[in-house]
Amino acid sequence: MSNILFKNANLVLAGFANLQPNRHVLVKDKFIHSVSSEPIEPVDAMVINVSGKTLMPGLIDAHAHITGLNLSPRNISYPASEIVLACSNYLQNSLMDGFTTIREAGGADHSIAQLLAKGTIVGPRLFYSGQALTQTGGGADFRTPGELIDPCGHVSPFSVMSVIADGVDQVRRAAREELRKGATQIKLFASGGVVFPSEAHSTIYEYSEPELQAVVEEAKSRGTYVMAHVYTDEGIRRCLRAGVRSIEHGNFANEETIAMMSEYGAYLDPTFISLVQRIESASENNLSQAIVDNLRQTVARGKQVYKWARQYDVPLAFGTDLWGPEAQKSQLREFEIRMELDSAPNVIRSATTTNAALMMQEGKLGTIAASAYADLLIVDGDPLTDLRVMLDPQKNLKFIMQDGVIYKNELN
Repeated sequence: MSNILFKNANLVLAGFANLQPNRHVLVKDKFIHSVSSEPIEPVDAMVINVSGKTLMPGLIDAHAHITGLNLSPRNISYPASEIVLACSNYLQNSLMDGFTTIREAGGADHSIAQLLAKGTIVGPRLFYSGQALTQTGGGADFRTPGELIDPCGHVSPFSVMSVIADGVDQVRRAAREELRKGATQIKLFASGGVVFPSEAHSTIYEYSEPELQAVVEEAKSRGTYVMAHVYTDEGIRRCLRAGVRSIEHGNFANEETIAMMSEYGAYLDPTFISLVQRIESASENNLSQAIVDNLRQTVARGKQVYKWARQYDVPLAFGTDLWGPEAQKSQLREFEIRMELDSAPNVIRSATTTNAALMMQEGKLGTIAASAYADLLIVDGDPLTDLRVMLDPQKNLKFIMQDGVIYKNELN
């Protein structure tokens, strides 16, 4: 039966900081047909009584790495089948945690999207970046000093996550290639990282402004945008001037740069849980004490940046940046960290309507409204007053619908 009527629901609705009680939602096929405070006649519809529970939009993770097998992104030597299996596990577990949409930030491609479309694997709706662009010696060039080419004789970052491109012509061509293969946005590296910086030098900024502008221009020509891995203040400023839409991480921005982000209308995606999870797993992943200390400092600075972002009304996205199926288990813990920094309604907004707007899907995703995709969750409790409701999906997440298809139903 393609028509489903949810009745007597407490709704998480865009624009409201509190649950809206006794609402009725009719779903037809993949879409929400109507939302009403008045009863809807259940003609040819399966009826689900939500009484006493919360009906909310599916969650969106704006920064995920589904092709990772573990913390290390150096995965080019693994068989494709092993990477696909890791993707499958990551995606299925994400969906069962309530994430009905994922924006993938480097590594996944059309082949994974096709497996999802065919139903061969089950998971959230996928917005994939393809291979992220990195310069020689950049944040996603994972070669050691002695490595020039990969085992196949190619100049390679030793990862399915990224591609090395230098100069305006090369980066333009690389961006065009990912767009040709169906990338829904372009990801690039605009500074070094805090876990795996190039062994040559941990860069303050990467790519010249003409190179950045060329990538933004190519994305715009396809009606899409650029997301940039960038931690440093100078790197962020270069991205903003070039027209980058989405600043990923941004932990070492100063207050003036955050104000600049507001002026340019850019989004900030802090991704705290990836740093916390790496600190917690440092010993098993053989991270040095220097890297752990850097991670702790990065988290602390990121929290200050978050406060400035709120002060200057910079839209805050909700991403996790977790590598591998084991790390994915911490995906919902981003809520745990945000609880310290923001109100519950604001955090839920980040994971739904803000992320949808960032991804140019406003009105289609992250909302319960007519003509939106039928991506819906039913939870015990009120996430707008207590985000801890979101942290225990086995106990509190009773129902999951993605694209009008029911994947979990534990309602009595």
